[in-house]
Amino acid sequence: AIQASLISASAASDKTQVKPTFKPKPKPKPKPKPKPTTKPKAKPKPQPNPKPSTKPALKEKAEPKPQAVPSSIVDDELEQELLDELASFESAIAAAQAAEDQATAMSYMGLIQQSVEVNWSRPPSARNGMQALLQIELIPDGTIVNVNIISSSGNQAFDRSAVTAVNKSERFPELAELEPRIFERYYRQFKLLFKPEDLRL
Repeated sequence: AIQASLISASAASDKTQVKPTFKPKPKPKPKPKPKPTTKPKAKPKPQPNPKPSTKPALKEKAEPKPQAVPSSIVDDELEQELLDELASFESAIAAAQAAEDQATAMSYMGLIQQSVEVNWSRPPSARNGMQALLQIELIPDGTIVNVNIISSSGNQAFDRSAVTAVNKSERFPELAELEPRIFERYYRQFKLLFKPEDLRL
């Protein structure tokens, strides 16, 4: 049950005012949100200076970058290669032609030796071991124009018999068939060796 009593205003003034026992609870003030605290950054601990190493550090060599070769240099090198190959090819052809020309020239030398030997009359004073070397000059139709002794046998009769044998031949008509380059190289001037045994180039 709830009991209530009335108090007059005058009576209330004479007595000390009694504070009501019931106090309204104050509304709680909103607490301010705490500001985020930033933690101070930890200072890095000083590290001891590294001791200098006695061995020098090896520097890595940078690989050279391939450089582009100018086209003009490539063209020059290619041209030189082609010229070298051409020169080598021409040299091989020339060597083959020279060998063929020599074989042809030697085939005519046998005819000349036979012609001269037919006209050679060996002197009675001829002995084994004697030899006379003659140089013979011709013109392109095979005619003999000059005969010289370039190495004597030491016997005048033997030397004269050799010169006489060549002059009697007068001309070697077969040589007119030769190509000019072969004649000029092998028969414009050539040598004959006279020995009592035989005739040899």
